[in-house]
Amino acid sequence: MLKKQTQKITKFAAVIALLIFLHFVGILAPIEAFIIQITSPLFSRVYSISSSLRIAYQDNFNKKDLNLLVRQLSDQAKELTAENARLRALEEENEFLRGHLKFLVTSDLKYVMANVVSQGGLDSSLKQNQIIINKGAKDGLYPGLAVVNSQGIIAGKVMNVKDNLADVYLITNKACKIAAALQNKDNTSGIAQGDMGLTIRMEFIPQSEEISAGDIVVASGLEKNIPRGIVIGRVSKVEKESNELWQSAVIEPLADLDELIIVSVLLP
Repeated sequence: MLKKQTQKITKFAAVIALLIFLHFVGILAPIEAFIIQITSPLFSRVYSISSSLRIAYQDNFNKKDLNLLVRQLSDQAKELTAENARLRALEEENEFLRGHLKFLVTSDLKYVMANVVSQGGLDSSLKQNQIIINKGAKDGLYPGLAVVNSQGIIAGKVMNVKDNLADVYLITNKACKIAAALQNKDNTSGIAQGDMGLTIRMEFIPQSEEISAGDIVVASGLEKNIPRGIVIGRVSKVEKESNELWQSAVIEPLADLDELIIVSVLLP
């Protein structure tokens, strides 16, 4: 058996050697050309299919990578947006705190600093021109105290208190009244009261007293618990009739009531 296998191998090697010899001397050239001619379309088709499969696989792989990259970049953008918003909020809070501290240190007033936690009142009604702060009776607050913004301008007045919360009526609220005086030559005094939730009015001013648009209005000090000289606003319009005994002043609040984040409650 071993002898037969050796003979087969020898014959196969001889045939291979013969074919190689015939190829180099060119005798097999016509046959090789014919074989190439009939198999070339098949090989070309196989190559084309394999190339298409490779490109499709690569495109699909690239799309998956691209989608993953897009999701990752989107998540990073959201994280950066949130972080940027947080840093901006902290910067705004620090700015308000610096303003409060500057005013309070220079004025030498006693105060309780508080955060605005809600719009509306403690009675759960969403009333306009009211805010709720996170300090209350336990912090020494009670109705009638003045509330100022970071520039030390009156923004409102404490009206209702609970242990840890207080209801503040803004200066434009009709229920908010403060004893006030104009910084004019007559030192005109009266009651500043919110008007229509937009401005402040000071009425029953004698016609004999000279008031003008632009006059600054401050707390007169005639009201218990509210220090004299705290700024309230500026006269924007004077209303008077020649046949009347009284005149009125429309006052523009100088505190930005839409930007109250941190406030200070002034203590006597």
